Amino acid sequence: MINKKEIPHHIKRFFWDVDKKKLDLNLHKKSIIERIINYGTLDDWKWLSLTYGKLTISDILKFKDKFNRRNIKPKAERLASILFK
Repeated sequence: MINKKEIPHHIKRFFWDVDKKKLDLNLHKKSIIERIINYGTLDDWKWLSLTYGKLTISDILKFKDKFNRRNIKPKAERLASILFK
């Protein structure tokens, strides 16, 4: 459901530790979704929904790593699970 290949400036601010020119919406979608859920505003979440769709976001919210951990903060996860049902 990715509409645009260009990542908006207001989203790039979440990726202070990576080369923003190499950030890819498809390849790095898990990291993009996790960071925006953890640190983004509701406007950022709207962009996320328009870019990836609720189903993709919901799948990322359910994802656990090999140690059975999630990279989503608990409070953000609770709100996101309601909004991205």
